[in-house]
Amino acid sequence: MSTFSGINLSSRALTAAQRAMEVTGQNIANVNTEGYTRQRLEQTESVAGGTGTYARRNAPGEGVEITGIARVSDALTEAAARQDVATAAEHQAATAVWTRLEANLGEDGTSGLSYQLNDMHKAFSDLGNATSAENVLAGRTHALARATNVAETAKQVDAQVQSQWSELGGRIDLHTADVNSTAEKVAGLNAAILNAGTTGVSANELLDQRERALSHLAELTGARVVGREGGMVDVYVGNAAVVAGRQSFTLTATHGTSLADVKAGKSGTTLTIGNAAVQPTSGSLKATLDAVNTTVPDVSKGIDKSVRDIAAAVNAAYNPGGTGQDLFTFTTASVNGGGAAEQIRVDPALTPASMQDSTPGTVDRARAKAVGELSTAPNSPTRSWRSTVVDIAAKTQASEIRADLASQVSLKSIAARDSVSGVNIDEEMTNLVSYQHAYSAAARVLTTIDQALDTLINRTGLVGR
Repeated sequence: MSTFSGINLSSRALTAAQRAMEVTGQNIANVNTEGYTRQRLEQTESVAGGTGTYARRNAPGEGVEITGIARVSDALTEAAARQDVATAAEHQAATAVWTRLEANLGEDGTSGLSYQLNDMHKAFSDLGNATSAENVLAGRTHALARATNVAETAKQVDAQVQSQWSELGGRIDLHTADVNSTAEKVAGLNAAILNAGTTGVSANELLDQRERALSHLAELTGARVVGREGGMVDVYVGNAAVVAGRQSFTLTATHGTSLADVKAGKSGTTLTIGNAAVQPTSGSLKATLDAVNTTVPDVSKGIDKSVRDIAAAVNAAYNPGGTGQDLFTFTTASVNGGGAAEQIRVDPALTPASMQDSTPGTVDRARAKAVGELSTAPNSPTRSWRSTVVDIAAKTQASEIRADLASQVSLKSIAARDSVSGVNIDEEMTNLVSYQHAYSAAARVLTTIDQALDTLINRTGLVGR
């Protein structure tokens, strides 16, 4: 071992301390960077080289060696955070769907169907109590107008639901485009990470970027991540791979023709990767897909049923026995492919002069009263409709509760992940002071060796000085 080996030892110590301060500075610089994972300098002691007869005994090692810069993370907490974020995103998206469906009913004001039904019952009650021909004609006109309002309100509700269904289909297209671009990004980062590993360059920042992309994929689809050689990962949506190493695959959405077709049991929106059918396990895309294929069609079916119940109850009261002219009829064809809520109307042939309601002094007077009395009858259309409204409201509230719970769980998972990989500024400042002292001590060792060598080289052999 050379006499000057102490200088090499001190130089390594200085380099290690300096590099540690640089890594700490990198952590401090990114303390507010979203998705940044703190890094740590890894180092180990150097083993003294040389063996055999002339190897020096009782000598220290060769100082310190830098083995790498580690990314401080835990795969389990990262996976748990991704999954919980996906679940929270799914419930939030589902809540948004239910909230919009509830708003489409318009029951919080005077434009809702319940309000229009009450107005119609009141108009027919007033018609049933009319005492003069003039009041009867005015009452008929008023009652027909209120019945028309009921039909138009039902159509408006149906139009809002159909509009929401179409918008959700467009949102699925946006989500699939987002999935495809993110998957392509992950595949590119996989390639970059593999290349960095083969050349010995740190890939920590690339790993952070990939983790953010993976979290976004999970938020959309509940994607499952599987590690592979070279630091790369495969990503699965359901059982189909959307990323395999350096290659990404396209997720495609195929939509049903109309809401009416989906309600009739025909194929709705489907997702495929290549020829494989794909079903996201969680995430906002799953919630949107469920809304298009199940939630909105089921609600629309419920609305259609309530509208048919309304028409049946009113017609039974207005046209007992079904031998005369009904008040409500349904068109044979719809404009948007909708059901009863879109097709309901007041019979176009019915006019105030032709109404069979309440000619004073005749038995027909009972028909108008019967329609008016439906408001308190056990089979009241208002009660039937309100049960539909209450069912939607209850499901909306339940969805909100689930979303709140999932959000709390997600926040805890993110906090657990950040407690491992997040930057703690107090800890970094403590490390910085420690590395600074290590650097100063190594510099002091170097100075001491320099002075010793100066004495050995320049003063040895000089006597009398």
